[in-house]
Amino acid sequence: MNTNLQKIGELLSQYRKSKGLTQEEVGAMIGVQKAMVSKVENGLCVNFNTINRLAEALGVEPVVGLKPKKKADKNLIDYVMTVIIEFARRHGLTIREASNYIGRFKGIDFLVEFYDVEHTLSFNDCVDDLTVVCQNYGGTLK
Repeated sequence: MNTNLQKIGELLSQYRKSKGLTQEEVGAMIGVQKAMVSKVENGLCVNFNTINRLAEALGVEPVVGLKPKKKADKNLIDYVMTVIIEFARRHGLTIREASNYIGRFKGIDFLVEFYDVEHTLSFNDCVDDLTVVCQNYGGTLK
């Protein structure tokens, strides 16, 4: 699933819910079935026409932007891999299990976004921070 489409769908879902509308009601407003609204909100089967129609019905304006892709930084990649290994050791996981867990519960996003600060900390402190971030996103490791 394309995470950008999923984000658009999540935002539309939030606006719909904030207005107290059901998927069925919004679908009726734009002439589609509830299932189509559900697909859009889950990042599936999305096209700009449907997004625009849903946004119009919800009273919001979708904004599209382009930004250059970031080139992978070898230092960042090495750092993330080392943190994954340390995380696995601390929590008694395989490297694959740790990588999957950290990715699923937004830990990789955290490490990339806050690399400039986190890489200045000890690995112990970084693993502590990463554990908290993953728990905040639903992870259940101790």
